[in-house]
Amino acid sequence: MNIRLEQPRDFREVENLTREAFWNVYRPGCTEHFVLNRYRKNPDFMPELDFVMEEDDRIIGHVMFSKASITQENGSVWPAWTFGPISILPAYKRKGYGLKLLQYAIGEAREACVGVLCMEGNIDFYRHAGFVLASSLKIHYHGEPKESEVPYFLAQELIPGYLQGIEGTYHTPKGYYVADEYPEYFAHYESTFPSKIKKLQSGQLPQFCQSCCMPLTKEEDCGRCSDGNICFDYCKYCYDGGRFLHDYTMEEMIAHCSQFAGTFEPPISKEAYILQMRHIFPQLKRWRNPNVDGSDTQSVSGFLSAVQVADIEHLIDTLPVAYISSVDGEGFPWTKAMFSPRKRDGIKVFYFTTNTSSLRVAQYEANSKASLYFCDERGFRGVMLRGRMEVLTDAASKELIWREGDTEYYPGGLTDPDYCVLRFTAIDGRFYSDYNPRSFTV
Repeated sequence: MNIRLEQPRDFREVENLTREAFWNVYRPGCTEHFVLNRYRKNPDFMPELDFVMEEDDRIIGHVMFSKASITQENGSVWPAWTFGPISILPAYKRKGYGLKLLQYAIGEAREACVGVLCMEGNIDFYRHAGFVLASSLKIHYHGEPKESEVPYFLAQELIPGYLQGIEGTYHTPKGYYVADEYPEYFAHYESTFPSKIKKLQSGQLPQFCQSCCMPLTKEEDCGRCSDGNICFDYCKYCYDGGRFLHDYTMEEMIAHCSQFAGTFEPPISKEAYILQMRHIFPQLKRWRNPNVDGSDTQSVSGFLSAVQVADIEHLIDTLPVAYISSVDGEGFPWTKAMFSPRKRDGIKVFYFTTNTSSLRVAQYEANSKASLYFCDERGFRGVMLRGRMEVLTDAASKELIWREGDTEYYPGGLTDPDYCVLRFTAIDGRFYSDYNPRSFTV
């Protein structure tokens, strides 16, 4: 057995391992492999604590660590850390490999001065690695009452006394929710793996309709996608044929469901139910993205859904380079790589810095027609925007996107005559994702 740091050559193998390890364990299918895929670009990711376990020259396990935080009542933030997913190939489970990997990783984390680890898991397993209920250390779980003893929220102090005088609330890092925030990107990513059957089965975390909060205890409770396959996110009363069956607002849905409050076990009054659901419903997938109409295909009549716009914005914000194009006097296009935009307003207006003396500026002043292109080669996804490029030299525009360190490029500072701003305004575009191009109007 060998434990070492993960290398880029391992990425796809480890993601497939993670998918195999978690498939149908906590929910129908899994998302942990996508979390790992995206987390490697997250600033909270700790590559120095990203380990694989090998047996007979084969990767059989993996664990990664992330920075997190504990928020105290006075608003101050105390550093914390978490780990996971921790994955062991199914054929090697229940043979002690997972505990050995975790114990090794925790030892390395202690050497790296990690003060406390917080995580969600089964205390019956993780107590063997030194974890206790986090409530015993005065660390509370977000979304749960402060006085609750949350049975799945665990912690371990790696540096003795690290939590002395500390009491606060732990929040799971946002990077772990990436599949919920960008479902289309996840769907494309998942399609690059061999097909596997999703199942709703005992032992999984409780599943609820992400529209009305109805418990989903068997597959007959679930709705259907447009292709006839089971949709594990929504119940059959809310969703069928790839669309929502009722055009409700969130409040209308709560009011509709409240009429059944007396039939629950134990019964609850209609008024108490409404108060409780106003806390729960905003966390459901449908109401987190209220502009999504529920259809499987979300592009309609040349416009993008809110989910697709968010997907494009995420793509733009995570890429270090943008490609801008101009047109010369003979009508030929010129393309150049630029640092990512200094500022953007949605996917319509983008700001870049450049030299006033550049060829690009001369071409835009002669012909303002332009395009922007952003591309993620790993996901084979990209977005092209057409529009107009303005050259701005006024003080307000230059100050708007000036950053510390820009004197390296413009020694004269804000008033340097060779410093100017390019402002691109999009009119339409084309988004390529899931091997499917979509033209749209901005």
